[in-house]
Amino acid sequence: MTSSVHGGSFGVADDGAYLHAHRTLASQHDVLTACAARWTRTACALSSRRMDVSVRFPATALPTSTPSMHAPDGDADMLMHRIACAVDACNDVGVMVRRLADECGRLADLVARAWGIYNAAESRNRARTTKVVQLLAKADPLAMSVIGLGMGLFGAGYGYATEGTFGVAHMSHATSWMQEGLLAGIGDRMSGASPLDTIMRNGSGVAAAAGRITAISAPANDLVQGSRLTIRQVHALTAPVGYADNTATALHDLRGLGRANADTARSGLSYATIAISRYARADGTNAWLVTIPGTDGQADSPLGWEQNVELMSDDATERAHADSARFVAEAMRRAGVACGDPVALIGHSQGGIIAATIASDYTDEFTVGHVVTAGSPIANHPVAKGTWVTSVEMDDELVAALDGAANPEQGRWLTVRGSLAHEDDDRLLASSAVDIAEGPSGLTHDLAYHEAAYASAAQLGTPALERHDDHFRRTIAGEYQGTSYWQGRIGDRGDEDR
Repeated sequence: MTSSVHGGSFGVADDGAYLHAHRTLASQHDVLTACAARWTRTACALSSRRMDVSVRFPATALPTSTPSMHAPDGDADMLMHRIACAVDACNDVGVMVRRLADECGRLADLVARAWGIYNAAESRNRARTTKVVQLLAKADPLAMSVIGLGMGLFGAGYGYATEGTFGVAHMSHATSWMQEGLLAGIGDRMSGASPLDTIMRNGSGVAAAAGRITAISAPANDLVQGSRLTIRQVHALTAPVGYADNTATALHDLRGLGRANADTARSGLSYATIAISRYARADGTNAWLVTIPGTDGQADSPLGWEQNVELMSDDATERAHADSARFVAEAMRRAGVACGDPVALIGHSQGGIIAATIASDYTDEFTVGHVVTAGSPIANHPVAKGTWVTSVEMDDELVAALDGAANPEQGRWLTVRGSLAHEDDDRLLASSAVDIAEGPSGLTHDLAYHEAAYASAAQLGTPALERHDDHFRRTIAGEYQGTSYWQGRIGDRGDEDR
């Protein structure tokens, strides 16, 4: 798995030459900084030696009782003069080496910025392709859908030829270049977007179409599934979510929670269970990390398929009233999350859309400092300006493209885009192995791919990603107090909320 970084302050993509230059310059910066520190320490040591000489051989009273310590007045002055010159020389060399270190650091940043510019150019090319597909899909959605189906079948055929089995993964990979544009165009057609909206904006038609669908499907779903939300705290036999000191650990725990929810016998948990971790601060307040898995599709689960459509609506009320958003918000209240407490949310797939919804539509109740999403279509969410967003998406991941738009590229919104690397790729790439069983290619919507993509991006050494990781860490900074688990169910009958 290789990655490129989009958004943030600036980024370093995965081209070998830029990566090598950045690593070399950054390494030299560290080496020279340490060297400058040694020269400074040497100057301090010599200064101490000079003071010792001045004490042993004062100009007015040179000792004569100890022959080994006796020195002519001129020799003592010469020794002190030489030490003073050595101190000055060490300080001068230290300053020079420190300047070289700073220059290497500056050049490393310039390399990062330069590749970030090229990376932005790649994003613009991708955006142009998306726009063309979007216009064609709005004009004739059936024809473009047929083309997409044909491309998918071609990919499936390639998968059969190379792996001996048909797979949806190859279909998704073959259509990755047109997924966002096709969905954006169909959304524009369904929502009746004006030609100007189609030209000027991506994804707005998808959100508007989701809103129209929700107006019909939400009441129908309430009749079928029910609307009564039941929440209870449950206890895990194992601890899939623990202390998180960085984004990578939180992603690993998110994956662990998903597996624990599926393995009821061992974990004691079940589907539609989220985790809320508390971190106590020195000032007596708390910070919180909310971990939210993806869609499970169970009949009585608030994390169902229908809730995805509601969460992607352009109507804030529809988003906030989705069963899944209500479930997470109520669990946060019961766990003790107060209005002013800093909160970080991390979610996979629908879990990420819920996190973005909380950060967009519950701002009067919760102070969301950071949101981390994996494979979540959240480009159209009006996330609060003070909230940082770190998104991990795969190039050929259909689910992340359902919003019909690329994520905003700005200082507080950073997107890690992962790509599968072939074994015969001879470029110098920062890559990470995917922790998944060998076999036919699987859908990259699996969290294992997002974990590997983030690990690959972390190897790039991009300051933008480091800033986001540092902000995530500071958002939940505090002494870990434990994690509580909350299970949600939806229906017309059942126990009272407790």
